[in-house]
Amino acid sequence: MMKDQLIVNRLCKQIQNKAILKDISFSASTGDIIVVSGHNGAGKTTLLRIIAGLMPKSSGEVLWNRQSYGLDHGQIGYMSHKPMLYEALSVVDNLEFFARLYGCWSADKGRELLKLTGLWLHRYEPVGVLSRGMQQRLALARVLIGAPRLLLYDEPFTGLDLEGQRLLREIIQEYQSAALQIIVTHEHSFLEGLVYREIKLMNGKMEEGALR
Repeated sequence: MMKDQLIVNRLCKQIQNKAILKDISFSASTGDIIVVSGHNGAGKTTLLRIIAGLMPKSSGEVLWNRQSYGLDHGQIGYMSHKPMLYEALSVVDNLEFFARLYGCWSADKGRELLKLTGLWLHRYEPVGVLSRGMQQRLALARVLIGAPRLLLYDEPFTGLDLEGQRLLREIIQEYQSAALQIIVTHEHSFLEGLVYREIKLMNGKMEEGALR
């Protein structure tokens, strides 16, 4: 299977007079796990949102398989630290709603993911009555429903209970062969045993750490 490649080249983001990102450059491909770390305000979430196509860049390039990057170039899964679900809808209706937006709804796949995330017995409950951890599990199922080739996680362990954190780590490991994964987190202990590259951001500038 041919690997996808992501190239970030001299990426800059400026908001008014403040430089959020300054000349960020790195490349990665299918199978890579990139961990982005740094203090609050270092530009981690901004970097992730630009890669996801949710925020425009000021200059530089984001290339997917050497073409100008866009959401149409491949399936993207983006997991925020906020669940971003419809609280009035049931668990299964939320999953079906987002899957149909991506044109990929399958009842069998939905059942598989809800069982994987421990939500099958809660499938008819309104999302608004679920705990924060269970909502995050549903957000994870929503991310995976489209068989993403690029997985982006923004502080994904936040709000998850211990079982949910273990589950997420297993999913990151399971999807390593099928996707490129970029994780913004300060909780490196959850990634123990995984092979990843760390990118550190400080005041908008990048420092690439050693392979872990």
